[in-house]
Amino acid sequence: MGSLLIRVMVTFFVTTVTVVVGLILVVNYQVSENFNSYLYMSGMHGMMMNHGNMASMMGLPEKQFMISLKQSLLLAAGGMLLIGAGVSYYLARNIATPVIDLNRAVNAVAAGNLDAAVTVGRQDEVGQLAMAFNAMTAKLKSNTVLRQRFLAGIAHELRTPLTILKANLEGISDGVITPDVEQMSSLTEEVDRLTKLVGELRDLSLLEAGQLQPEFALLDLTQLLRQIVGKIKLLASEKRISLRIETDDRVSVIWADGDMVNQMVYNLVLNAIKYTPDGGQITIAATTKNGMIEIAVTDTGIGIAVEDVEHVFDYFYRVDPARTKASGGTGLGLALVKQMALAHGGQVKVKSKIDKGSTFTVLLPADLHQKRTVSP
Repeated sequence: MGSLLIRVMVTFFVTTVTVVVGLILVVNYQVSENFNSYLYMSGMHGMMMNHGNMASMMGLPEKQFMISLKQSLLLAAGGMLLIGAGVSYYLARNIATPVIDLNRAVNAVAAGNLDAAVTVGRQDEVGQLAMAFNAMTAKLKSNTVLRQRFLAGIAHELRTPLTILKANLEGISDGVITPDVEQMSSLTEEVDRLTKLVGELRDLSLLEAGQLQPEFALLDLTQLLRQIVGKIKLLASEKRISLRIETDDRVSVIWADGDMVNQMVYNLVLNAIKYTPDGGQITIAATTKNGMIEIAVTDTGIGIAVEDVEHVFDYFYRVDPARTKASGGTGLGLALVKQMALAHGGQVKVKSKIDKGSTFTVLLPADLHQKRTVSP
């Protein structure tokens, strides 16, 4: 890659030499022509015709002038070539160095160094290329970290129930454990947990690949929220958490995938219950604002630290690093909410303060919903 600098410099220098030589030839020709005219106008035309050699008829002043002219041209040409060489090197270095640096960084990334970056000191196309490379490398590093966390999360979530199942089955096989109703119920619970994890992983992969599209239909949002509260009310009552629904009449009926909306809201409410202390409150509000339908789940829970907010929708990310079944779930619930919202053309956002609570809001485009729900 170092030859790029040499090639560019040689190209500039050859161009400079060509221009300088051409300029010298043109100047020399023009001066000779003008000097001939001078001799002719000075009355030397007849002498030139008789002898046929202009140089032999020149006097000492004329010869000295021609010698001085050629020396001046040679000096000027040498000076211009030196300047051209310097300018060629500067331009070649200015163009080639960023490309050489970028090539080194690309090779470093190819070798596995995702911390490689290119210094951006310009705003032209080369500088934009360097910024794009740095952004790409940062994204690649982030994806690598997420992939590692994803694999570690899967391994953890699968290992725990599989270990429990293996230990119990071995115990039953050895006659150490009696396969009574309670024992079988416990094993069934672990199987259900594995089934749920596999199902969520499948749904996430299909959503990200665009192969799982929403099945839009008219949906009574108020009724859906009441059904969710009915299903989860018993779990909330165990912690003496009150559930409240607030809906806007303008969004009582929307155009959406009922199963996905149900899953999104259910996951958010379930997550709120997990992180809300006993005696707290959870509010589920549905409104329309700025062309978007907003479904917000607000709790009075422990809140989320600033550094954790941007990661809460990542796979297997938990604010509480303790991975327990009681407080952690599978770690995929919020990731599913995000992907389902994106599938609807919307998004999900979160606002939170430590010890004050959190608000998770699903935003769905209202223009399509309004168009579909207006009676013909």
